[in-house]
Amino acid sequence: MSVFDYYYYYYSAVFAGYPVIIKIAIFIILILFSLTVMSLIRFFYIRHKQILKAKRKKKIKKIYKANLIDILYFSFKELSVQDLNADAELPEPQKKWQKRMLTDLILKVKSDKSYEMDGGVFQSYNYINLLTYFKLYDYWVNEISSTDISKAIRALRVINEIGGGVRGSAFSSSVYHRNGYLRKFARMTYTRFDSHDPYKFLEQGLDDHFNKFDEKRLHYILIEMNKDHPIPLLTKWVRNSTKENYKGFLVREMGFFKQYESIPFLVELYKTEQSILVKCEIMETLGELEYEPLIDLAKEEFNSASKPLQTSIIEGLRLLKSRKSLPFLTETYQSTQFSETKIKIVEMLQEFDEEGMSILISLSEKSSSKFEENLFAYALN
Repeated sequence: MSVFDYYYYYYSAVFAGYPVIIKIAIFIILILFSLTVMSLIRFFYIRHKQILKAKRKKKIKKIYKANLIDILYFSFKELSVQDLNADAELPEPQKKWQKRMLTDLILKVKSDKSYEMDGGVFQSYNYINLLTYFKLYDYWVNEISSTDISKAIRALRVINEIGGGVRGSAFSSSVYHRNGYLRKFARMTYTRFDSHDPYKFLEQGLDDHFNKFDEKRLHYILIEMNKDHPIPLLTKWVRNSTKENYKGFLVREMGFFKQYESIPFLVELYKTEQSILVKCEIMETLGELEYEPLIDLAKEEFNSASKPLQTSIIEGLRLLKSRKSLPFLTETYQSTQFSETKIKIVEMLQEFDEEGMSILISLSEKSSSKFEENLFAYALN
């Protein structure tokens, strides 16, 4: 007989003569008591971990912080790994928690600009050698291969924050991972750090599930890469892609990175592209790239365009900032039936100073609705 069976029969016998309501009440009380005990145990366990973490953090700061500040900002000389190894005040961390907390401390010191305001100069060479001496690169690369997905994702975040010092081969176990979030993050990080074929996954469309969050993260990575060397023309990737979200993102990046050489490609792509989303991005990017013939293209396309595309045409002209677009904007305001378009055009005309204000006054005199009267009253105030 098992222990459970023993106590079941024992308590069944003890409470055999009690009414059912009493049995139910006792059962509920026992459950609540058990939950209370479990909650208290969990509370004290979490509190213990918090106290332990705070003590460890304080210990790491006491041992390393002053030396880190001096080496990273006020040393004014390049220190090799051998120099750091000879420093008795910089013991190499052995435990995992020490490596994690030391990494956090180094990154915190690195991001604190108050030291530069006090006359310090950030020493990139010393920063890299510190990470090498403490074997923090090796630790975080090993964490990427962890079977715990949350650990692998955290390692990728830390490596991106550290910046540099990691080879693309370090991500080989993650770039094909079954977890979509980890896989995409690893591919973007690979793109940033690999020196042999960094654009491998971007040429392949990055991933089948490309979303807005991925756009923001990849945009940041492209900015970081562009600081070291100009990113290549994105036209090839657009041409090879079949996913409209990814194509639209790449077209928008052409405008952000001022890839003027892509203008002829974008004009031709607009003529053949079926996706409204991509066509909208093309219109806005042509404006960002200061393409003056966009005005003529807008005249040809506006009346037959869908509402989203009309909005992007107006936005493209706003980004173009050309006075040559004023006649078209005036005509469009008078012909459109959409209140949102009228508001957008009025906001644009306000950006053209006296000439724009003159057109606004002229249009206000022809206003035919309460909405337009309120719109011009606000714009001309």
